[in-house]
Amino acid sequence: MPLIRYDLGVGEIVRRRIRSSLAALAVAALPLSQAWGACYTAVEATAVHVKMLQYDLMVGALACRDINPELGMMQQYNAFITRNSDWLVGHSRILQGHFQKHYGPQHKRHLDTLVTALANDASKRSMTDRFCDSAATLFREVSNLDRRGLDAVSNTRASLSSTSITQCTGETSSGVSIRR
Repeated sequence: MPLIRYDLGVGEIVRRRIRSSLAALAVAALPLSQAWGACYTAVEATAVHVKMLQYDLMVGALACRDINPELGMMQQYNAFITRNSDWLVGHSRILQGHFQKHYGPQHKRHLDTLVTALANDASKRSMTDRFCDSAATLFREVSNLDRRGLDAVSNTRASLSSTSITQCTGETSSGVSIRR
């Protein structure tokens, strides 16, 4: 529970909350290309794609655990995370480095925007009739892959996704491009 400063009047507290809400809405209303900022190197793009795969698996496990418990997706997800934790942490560090480099002290806010957008995108895809079947197929596909194979699957899936990022070309730092 957030601490409330009692030395401020109620009106000031309300005004501050409204300003913060408006600021959050302004960031949310930005095209993701502006919220995500700079372009990504190939390694950074793979880190984003890995995060997309992780959210696809997580949403699959959560969305299908009650609908199709016989598929055991929660157990498969937990096994995937346990088996690949170093790989996932490594890619998370790459993403953190990217955002620190481009946003400095504000990097966490921008990284949170990206992560939220990826999670929301995965959640939207889960609202189809065949989602649990697709999620089960994805779990089978990634269950025995090594890290190189997981990177390749992540990049391939991302290239077919409605959400994409722009990779840097040479010295350029063009913006991130989101295809919707």
